Amino acid sequence: MSGEKDATEAATNEMNGAVKEMMMTLKTIQTEEEGKAGEKVTPCSSEAFQTLLGKVGDYGRWQWRIFFITSFCGLFNAFHNLAAVFLCASPDHWCQVPGLEGVNTTLDLRNISIPWEVEEGGGAGKYSSCSYYVRDWDQLVASGALSGDALPDLPTNVSTTTCHHWNYDHSIYKTTVVEEWDLVCDRRYLASMVQSTYMGGVLAGAIILSELSDKFGRRTVSLVSSLGLIVMGVGVTFTTHYISFILLRFFIAAFTSGIFLPNFVILMEVVGPEGRTIMGMMYQGFFSVGFSLLPAIAYFVREWRYLQLCISVPSVLLLLYYWVLPESPRWLLVKGRPQETMKVLTKVAKVNGCSSPQQEDVDALFQQINKETAQSTTSTNILKKFVRFFQSIITLLSTRNMRRRCLIIFFSWFVVSMVYYGLTFSGGNINASVYLLVFFSGAVEIPSYFLVCWTLKRFGRRLNLSVLFTICGAACLLILVVPKDQVWVNLTLATAGKFFNSAAFAVCYIYSAELVPTGVRNIAVGASSMFARLGSALAPFIVDLLGELHYAVPSTVFGLLSISAGLLALLLPETSHTRLPETVAEVEALIR
Repeated sequence: MSGEKDATEAATNEMNGAVKEMMMTLKTIQTEEEGKAGEKVTPCSSEAFQTLLGKVGDYGRWQWRIFFITSFCGLFNAFHNLAAVFLCASPDHWCQVPGLEGVNTTLDLRNISIPWEVEEGGGAGKYSSCSYYVRDWDQLVASGALSGDALPDLPTNVSTTTCHHWNYDHSIYKTTVVEEWDLVCDRRYLASMVQSTYMGGVLAGAIILSELSDKFGRRTVSLVSSLGLIVMGVGVTFTTHYISFILLRFFIAAFTSGIFLPNFVILMEVVGPEGRTIMGMMYQGFFSVGFSLLPAIAYFVREWRYLQLCISVPSVLLLLYYWVLPESPRWLLVKGRPQETMKVLTKVAKVNGCSSPQQEDVDALFQQINKETAQSTTSTNILKKFVRFFQSIITLLSTRNMRRRCLIIFFSWFVVSMVYYGLTFSGGNINASVYLLVFFSGAVEIPSYFLVCWTLKRFGRRLNLSVLFTICGAACLLILVVPKDQVWVNLTLATAGKFFNSAAFAVCYIYSAELVPTGVRNIAVGASSMFARLGSALAPFIVDLLGELHYAVPSTVFGLLSISAGLLALLLPETSHTRLPETVAEVEALIR
């Protein structure tokens, strides 16, 4: 970890657009106030760059071109992020009974060897997945009792034992990771670990690669990560061990962060305030498209290795970034490369049909940045950054209003991320087609963003977050009272929950940046994202392990947590149309 760009840099970059827009507004207000007071105002370098960018066009054709170039990576991010739904799908399975493996018969020997289990919630029942009857199967086979036209009538009040080898149903999936390494019964937690370790990779990549992007450039990290994603993605196809499988996917997750986040920063650093909100919200668009496209690919490719190859090979398109992805002109200027900055800005002006920048303006801005850097007391010492990080965490939790705000928003991020992935992975629990559930889950995301764009302006942050969480929770809780065999009803409820959950996610992004003062805003937003990663890592365990108890237990957990988050949101202040707090004292002076 390292100071203001520590482990929390992951989500800080994700929120970079909204935060920077708000900071720009605040600085403008402060500048105006100082001007009214008769003081001589010298715009900071950030404001000066924004003025320069405005002259060459800060919301034109060039910005929209960069929007599509940078956000295109979301397609492959979604593929890998959600691939575990299909790669690690658990097909119906039953014990491979010792002594019956080689019996040549058309009869279903499960009727006499595997106990029948009645499912909770109106399910039809199924053969036991983890146990079989203890009989002298070798003697029965030798006697010819199993070679007739009908199975012998054997008692069922005999003891059972757990098995160590299984037979799998291939009517839906030809092969899966679960089948290849027998991740069932007492090893089922290993299947849940696949997605949890992936989320760990997302966080690790965001921590490390975001820091590297500040040092070596956004474009450089994005290019290296694109190459790493291709190599690791294809490499997973040929792995033969579980450990190497999750390790390679961990690196895939890290590299997706290394593309997705730096690209977002590039976009936000070349767009003016007018375009940041809409482009920031729409940046997830390709992710949602990939979300919906993945089940279509998986429907036609039922073998996990071929599926992994199908979602990895198209990533070679990301190598086109070498020719079409520019470096952030802001970063170039900060790193002392004014000539390259001039080159990028000249191209911006040409595409946008604006006047070209003057070299003296760029040089003057470069000199101003050098002056501000020389005056800055910010240390690059890792130990000092580490200490400053924990000092910021203490600041977040040391006073009454700050503590309440931060704990509620941390809990909100934890819940919204857990439910987001939990509902996506829960198709098996409600007997719904996994292909349809994942498709609908992705398809409702973009409409949910449009809903939020309208409701945020009309109803503000607090009421929005509370209502969205509550409706999502209600939809999840209703699954408890719907029989399991009512598949379409449960599918509709799960999809509705996902719709409102996605909308709540969008509100959390904005709200968490507005609730805390400037000095600790990056830390607060980043810490929120860390809680989100924790929630998403726990989601597979809730779906897989608690789903064994009852099909509706996971959705009930998601529902209760969502409603709790919705009620707690009412304790937060409304931040819409208010100035962002600059200090902790300002926060504590408010009622809440």
